[in-house]
Amino acid sequence: MAVLFPKVGNAQVYQFRTPPPEATASNAAWQVNSEPIVIQGLIFYPTREYRQFDGQVMAQIGVYQGVPVYADTTLEPWSLVYVPVGRDRMRGFERPRERELAGTSGSRAASFATRPSSVGTPVTYATPSTATPAMFAGEERPVGTAGSIVPRTAGMEREVVNIPERARPTRTRVETIPRPRATNGVWLEYSGTRWYSAGSAVPFIPDRFTPIGEYRGFPVYRATSGDPDRIWVSVVQDGPLAPYEKR
Repeated sequence: MAVLFPKVGNAQVYQFRTPPPEATASNAAWQVNSEPIVIQGLIFYPTREYRQFDGQVMAQIGVYQGVPVYADTTLEPWSLVYVPVGRDRMRGFERPRERELAGTSGSRAASFATRPSSVGTPVTYATPSTATPAMFAGEERPVGTAGSIVPRTAGMEREVVNIPERARPTRTRVETIPRPRATNGVWLEYSGTRWYSAGSAVPFIPDRFTPIGEYRGFPVYRATSGDPDRIWVSVVQDGPLAPYEKR
């Protein structure tokens, strides 16, 4: 197989330069009031960046209220657009890095740290913050917007206004009926007297116990040679006897 190439090869490069904008937003109310603009359904907020128009890298991507909008083709697409405010002067409008762009970095540092507020509200730009001194009662401080200063009264001491801590809600305890403690909760009424449980049941031995009555159909005994203030009640017929005594 043979591959044939021409003796002479000519390479041609065609480069087009974007012409300067024919319309500007120098007197447009939305530009003067630093209002956001919408391009291709995306919101862009005004920044403090101004730069010269560069037809080599800038290309028109849309029109906003009759004014052409450009983008720098060397930067991240749809991150920053430029609006002409003069023949060769452009103002930058930036898209906040939120939603799918949240936590990412673009071609350069963002002009503002957070998303600007609603339309018509001045934009807050990211600038080095300084600590605001604490205000004490009695210090001189500005009043209104006239620039007058309220002098500190002689003899007035500084005092720090303490905000009281929020009281913690108290926990409500719900207590049920207390369980029997020891044998105080087990008793029976027999012969007009209350008898309390006095221990574990013992086997029934006929020679050891003498029947003295019944309690709800169960035989009641007293020990033949035992305490007269103690009785024994049959747990089951001819079964163990449980001791009860007076208190």
